[in-house]
Amino acid sequence: MYWSPLLLQPVDGAPFRISDFRGLLKVLETVNYFLIAKSKVMQETLIVGVDVSKSTLDVCLKPGNTQFRIVNELAGFKKLIQELKRESRLGVRVLVVMEHTGQYSYRFEKFLQSRTIGCCKIAALQIKRSLGVIRGKNDKIDAERIGEYGWLRREILMADPPLQKQIGELRSLLNLRLKLVRDRSGYISRLKEMIATGTCTVSSYQGKIQQQIIDFHSTKIRQLEIKTKLLINSDASLNRTCELLRSIKGIGWIIATYMIACTENFERFGNARKFNCYAGLAPFKHESGSSIKGRSRVSHLANKEAKALLNLAASCAIRCDQELKHYYQKRVSEGKRKMSCLNIIRSKLVARMFAVVKRQTPYQEYRIAA
Repeated sequence: MYWSPLLLQPVDGAPFRISDFRGLLKVLETVNYFLIAKSKVMQETLIVGVDVSKSTLDVCLKPGNTQFRIVNELAGFKKLIQELKRESRLGVRVLVVMEHTGQYSYRFEKFLQSRTIGCCKIAALQIKRSLGVIRGKNDKIDAERIGEYGWLRREILMADPPLQKQIGELRSLLNLRLKLVRDRSGYISRLKEMIATGTCTVSSYQGKIQQQIIDFHSTKIRQLEIKTKLLINSDASLNRTCELLRSIKGIGWIIATYMIACTENFERFGNARKFNCYAGLAPFKHESGSSIKGRSRVSHLANKEAKALLNLAASCAIRCDQELKHYYQKRVSEGKRKMSCLNIIRSKLVARMFAVVKRQTPYQEYRIAA
């Protein structure tokens, strides 16, 4: 029997050579030890997949595939705790995985926080695309699929940090303001069309009713803005961040407030690049092999509201900020597409916002020499 040396290449290490059979056995024993240790660590996690609806919660526990349904109220939450005590033991990590469902999961999240149980909310599209080809659905199957998603990624999923009370209230106020602004815009547009086509006049009954609704929305919007300003001023950290953001030309009070709520006072994203990807400002390549050579483009999977507000900020900045105005005009004169240049201005504004918050100093305008 002849022995030839083996050359092994670890994934994250330098290659090494085994010259005899005893060396190979030692390597295999080491690998087996780490595999057993890893499997023990993996077994110490209990994934709770939850499909949230208005009145009920469908639950699937992994491993074990135990499934049951509870009501979406305190009595049902207590029943879930009893089931978790039966399925898990002391020292086991429990992680609840569910989709973003707006207000339906609010009470359940608060209950989990009070019991210090980790909760991870995943975008529904992310879970759906990870499943591959599927057919049919119901609440029970959805809970099982969410649990399977969490179980396969239990080593990388982390519990979401608890949302600050002021940030949650700020988001609620901004969402209500956005709803009123959109409703008011709809009435304004409709009234203009009716007047332009002669359907009604400003002094007619229909015109007066719609104008009263517009005035009512305007009053409530101003009241919400006052409430939001009081909330910002009541917290020293939020107020300081708002002042820093408003030192940048093009960033007004509404955009500064929205950025604080969206980024959780700039703690949710590590840097401006990550936020640009979230807001749909980062371009991605569109290539495949040698036949497809498309231009880079931004993704439509983004926060469209943040993108729209930053678009307004960029349009204002290229009029008021001499540096950005000069840069924009230079790029356009070189033949670049205007929307592409505007997107660069949006990215620059985001970079400035993250920079001033990180340095905790107001933005210093760069003056171009004459």
